[in-house]
Amino acid sequence: MTPEEEFKESCRTFFFKPYDWQENALRRLRKKNTTAIISSNKIGKTCLVVNVLISWVFGYEPWTTSYEGDPDGVKIQKAYYKKSSLGIDLPVKIILTGEDWKLHIGQVLVPELKKWLPAGWYRTKKNEQGVEYFWEFCDNNGKWKNPSTLTIMSYSQADDLFESFRAQGVIMDEPPPKSKYKAMSRGLLLDNGKTLLSLTPIKEAWILDELVLSGRKDVEIIDGLKITDNPDLYNSDLETLKDLTKEQRETFFDLLLYDDKEKGKYVTDRGYGAEQYLEDLYPIEKHAIIGKLKVLKFIKDIDPDDVPPRVFGEFKSLVGRVLKEFNSDIHVIKAFEVPTDWPVTVMIDFHLSTPQAISYWAVDKLDCHYCVEETWKNLSSGGIADDIIRHLRGGMRIEKAFIDPLSKGDTAYMRNQLGIDIEDAFTTIGNKLSEYGITLYVASKDKASGIRNIQEWLRGPNGLATCYICDNCERHLYEVMRWVYDDNGLPQKENDHFMENWYRYTLTGPHYADYQITPLRIAQVGSSGSWMGL
Repeated sequence: MTPEEEFKESCRTFFFKPYDWQENALRRLRKKNTTAIISSNKIGKTCLVVNVLISWVFGYEPWTTSYEGDPDGVKIQKAYYKKSSLGIDLPVKIILTGEDWKLHIGQVLVPELKKWLPAGWYRTKKNEQGVEYFWEFCDNNGKWKNPSTLTIMSYSQADDLFESFRAQGVIMDEPPPKSKYKAMSRGLLLDNGKTLLSLTPIKEAWILDELVLSGRKDVEIIDGLKITDNPDLYNSDLETLKDLTKEQRETFFDLLLYDDKEKGKYVTDRGYGAEQYLEDLYPIEKHAIIGKLKVLKFIKDIDPDDVPPRVFGEFKSLVGRVLKEFNSDIHVIKAFEVPTDWPVTVMIDFHLSTPQAISYWAVDKLDCHYCVEETWKNLSSGGIADDIIRHLRGGMRIEKAFIDPLSKGDTAYMRNQLGIDIEDAFTTIGNKLSEYGITLYVASKDKASGIRNIQEWLRGPNGLATCYICDNCERHLYEVMRWVYDDNGLPQKENDHFMENWYRYTLTGPHYADYQITPLRIAQVGSSGSWMGL
């Protein structure tokens, strides 16, 4: 081994070359104090978190050079490097957590740390299990005065041990129990420290609702990472299949990963169909090649029920999402004041015993669509009309509203419940809105066509979306991530109230050019008293 090779071997973190997904994660890690990476197995998660940890304890990213005068750079002896994503002056105290001492920590995390850390830059202490749990790191000049430290903890330890520390950074490799996550978060408060979670979503389902789908603005979620996003693994298999055409290799991976790619149904046959496809292509004397395929072996060795989390990095409860095209990084935008010339269409999902779901959809001059506001509360029929009228008086250009057909049949329900005859909701709302120049229509129930419309809008022509949800529409964002198909291939009748409004809105055929600017009626303007609620 040459001196150069020996140096690279002993200081690997300086030669770390992030994959594309790792590079993206490193950028986004700087944005917020809590970041969760949700991914498949075998994608390089532990490699990434170990190098992030190294950068936190040293204060800079050894693999990213910088230059004199760079505000995000730091001088280390004679060279310049990018500051770490932690953003806290040294020395710092970091906590690294793992599932158990013997296997996860002892055989995965500790060896990975030693693999990447520069030799001689750290010293350790062992615990009763014989695992190096406490680490001290020398400073940039090789000194040990007031060093940064790392403490490794196991989820098998008692909860109260996680309550008794103050740290500047916590890195959780694999999903933590909720109680331990909460305790560690409290230990970071005084110094505004950072939390990095890196996990395959096999367990700890609380992470889905409280972090991934929470919509919290202080949490950065990096997901959608499947096993083929590891380029070394993927390219290795492509090289093994180099005798095949590009189309044949693509077909193999489609069969390996999906039962039906177009419908997003993940593979359930443990790779049998993909293996059979190759056996039909290769002469029998070349079948040994098939045994060298790493992704195929991985899929053959796991339970089909574990394919979503282990291969696609997806929580099992989200398998079969109706709107997989929805991406919060693309389709969620900051709420804005709607221009008065943009037509706004109101969609009402009418309920007899749950909150009313009212969506306000605007369309701009380029026929891009925006869900700009929502109402999710218990309201009477008259209250629904009042909510719409308040938005009209607030400056929205509302001429049309559409309501669930149920609103025309609610009188039968009321007669059965109360024994009285009353006006149906459609009539009550329609009469009140008509005084303000708003026409109420019955919405279409062609769900299949409506869902296809949404999917097309989310993809958009030439990859540019034409449909967006404002970040103040919290219930829309809650439902879009939880709306899934049932076992019969139909959208489930839960978490779908605003989704019903959404697909029905697409069926109204809204276009900016279809609306002509007309003077407001006297009833629409109202008196000064009506504006003050008198």
